[in-house]
Amino acid sequence: MANDNFQVNKQFAKFKGKNVLIGLKNWEEVEGKIITIDNFLNLVLDDGNGLKVIKGGKVAFISIQE
Repeated sequence: MANDNFQVNKQFAKFKGKNVLIGLKNWEEVEGKIITIDNFLNLVLDDGNGLKVIKGGKVAFISIQE
């Protein structure tokens, strides 16, 4: 049964809609705008060429681009 009260962690939710730099554990970096993010850091990123899905287990860090 779906939990209608599900809330994304407030620390993660602040990244939604922001332009970010994501560092991956394989030393790659990806830039784009976060479309959606969940509590496992799985995210959908618009990198300007389309949407990219990144699994949370591959994320080393997320930095907001000012």
